Amino acid sequence: MTNLFNDLLKDSESIFKNPVALDYDYHPKLVPYRENEQHYMANCIKPLLQNRNGKNLFIFGKPGIGKTIATRHVLKDLEENSDEVQQIYINCWKKDTPYKIVLEICDQIGYKWIQQKKTDELFQKVKEILNKTSAVLVLDEADKLEDVSIIYSIAEDIYKKSIFFITNDKEWINNLDQRLRSRLIPENLEFKPYNMEETKGILKQRVTYAFHSNVFDEKAFNLIAEKTYHLNDIRTGLFLLKEAALIAENKSLKKVSLEHSQEAIEKLTNFTPKDEKNLQDDEKEILELIKKNSGKSIKELYGIYSANKELAYRTFQKKIKQLETAKQITLKDHKEGWGYYKTVEFGYKKTLNDF
Repeated sequence: MTNLFNDLLKDSESIFKNPVALDYDYHPKLVPYRENEQHYMANCIKPLLQNRNGKNLFIFGKPGIGKTIATRHVLKDLEENSDEVQQIYINCWKKDTPYKIVLEICDQIGYKWIQQKKTDELFQKVKEILNKTSAVLVLDEADKLEDVSIIYSIAEDIYKKSIFFITNDKEWINNLDQRLRSRLIPENLEFKPYNMEETKGILKQRVTYAFHSNVFDEKAFNLIAEKTYHLNDIRTGLFLLKEAALIAENKSLKKVSLEHSQEAIEKLTNFTPKDEKNLQDDEKEILELIKKNSGKSIKELYGIYSANKELAYRTFQKKIKQLETAKQITLKDHKEGWGYYKTVEFGYKKTLNDF
């Protein structure tokens, strides 16, 4: 009988040196082509080191162009050079309510006595702790917040701080209440897409970290770099590098050819930059419901979901939109008489030609 694993490369023969370097959340020692943006962030934080209030910053730009990784790098650099400033990073996709955010802050500042305390009680403790020092608070994917009241509390009650907001939506800050904007007075920092040369440089850096020498054929690498540049999303490029290498390895080859890159690109329609495991519990439930009822309208899905769960229709619609943004589902418009309605299909249907 043929052994199905005979042609598998041994551990010592793998073309991967450090596959973790292809994860988007991996933090390289250097973040290339974002030096100016990182200096700008650091300048907003510097007053905190002089026992003064820092500046607030609104960071915006398209997905996959380095906003988060550059910010995390600045926080890491601050941590290595000073213990005077408390650093708090929160992803609002996962922590989208004041209670969840305050719980996360408690966890990051080491406050453990959270049982049976309400949001206001917990925030009072957070305020007491943070006002003994100074803090940088980063709210990543800030546009996913269901309730911005926590921003009021932080802006009003934390004395020495810098608040960084990161979002893909450049209009988000303008849609905030005028009273809140006047309290924040944030500066704007736009991350512009990488050009072709920068895209190649970033991917080459990751190739160096992730693979042994001379793994990628030049044409194979260039094709992936070109696709990444056209899609303006480094996450896509990292996916293609990893996928092309896996295709080569599965064929017991130690070099990635143009054919392997082409095959990886064909798999892009199934690639979702925000993995399902990062979804909140209720989003996973809704996604599973869609999977079983693909093609139904939003109202039909809500009818099924609300039979067992309490959730406002408006909130349900927002969750559907978030799943679309996460490239887990596809929304389709339909006309019926004088009106329109949307159906929801499981999976992301775009192809490369759609971009």
